[in-house]
Amino acid sequence: MLRGTGKVFVPEEKEMNGFGIDANVTESVYDMRFSEATTEHRYLADISPVYLSSIPVAEAIKAYNPDAKIIATLRDPVSRVISQYRHMKGKIDPSLGPELKLDINSYIRKGVADIYNNKLEDNSWYSAAMNINHSFYGRHLQAYYQRFPKNQMLVLVYEDLMRWRPFHRGLWARQLQRFLGVNVNQEYRDNRAVGFETKIADDMAVDLKKLFAADVSTTSDLIGRDLARLWGY
Repeated sequence: MLRGTGKVFVPEEKEMNGFGIDANVTESVYDMRFSEATTEHRYLADISPVYLSSIPVAEAIKAYNPDAKIIATLRDPVSRVISQYRHMKGKIDPSLGPELKLDINSYIRKGVADIYNNKLEDNSWYSAAMNINHSFYGRHLQAYYQRFPKNQMLVLVYEDLMRWRPFHRGLWARQLQRFLGVNVNQEYRDNRAVGFETKIADDMAVDLKKLFAADVSTTSDLIGRDLARLWGY
C-alpha cells in the first residue's frame, strides 16, 4: 500500500529489526538498507511490528529521528496471538523456538502461565509469552505517546481493513493519506498461513480475553475508540 504511493521508499526486506532488536543491524547497516531511495521519496519506511512492544526501541527511534512518524496496526489481541503462532509455525525452525512444537492450546497455556509467573525473557522472540506480550497494546503505545507528539502517531485497526461496508472501504487509505500527505490506494492481500489447525479451545480464549481486558480498555482510552466493543471484550 505504501510502496504504491511512489513517495514512500519501502525496502525489499521490510522488517529491518534495527534499533537493538538485531545486534548485527548497526546504524550504518541500517542506513544502507535505504541506499536505493531517491529524492522522489518523501519517507523511508521500516515496517517492523516488533518495535511496538519495546521501550528501548521507542527511545532509540526518538534519538535517531525525533520527527519520525509512527504507524501502529492493532487487531483483536487473541486473534493476533493466533496469527503470530501460525506465521512462526510455518516459517521458523523449531530449534529456534522449541515452544512452537506445541499445539496451539498447549502453546497458549504455557505462555499465559509464564506471563502470570513473570517469566517473560527479553529477546525470547519465539516464545509463547513474548507472543502474548506483543498483544498488550496499551502499555506499549503509552511508551510511544510519552516520546512522540500525537500528530506523529497513527493507529490503524486491522478489522477496519477487513470490513467492506461503504464507510469502511478505503478507510486505511484515507487515514494514511491524511497522516502522510500522499495519495494512497488501498490494496489488501491475504497473507494468512495455511496448512494446520489453529482453532483454540473455548477456555483458552476466555483466559486470554481476561488477561487482555484491562489493557484493551487502556488502548481504547489512548486512541479514543471503543475497542472493547469492536473486539468483544
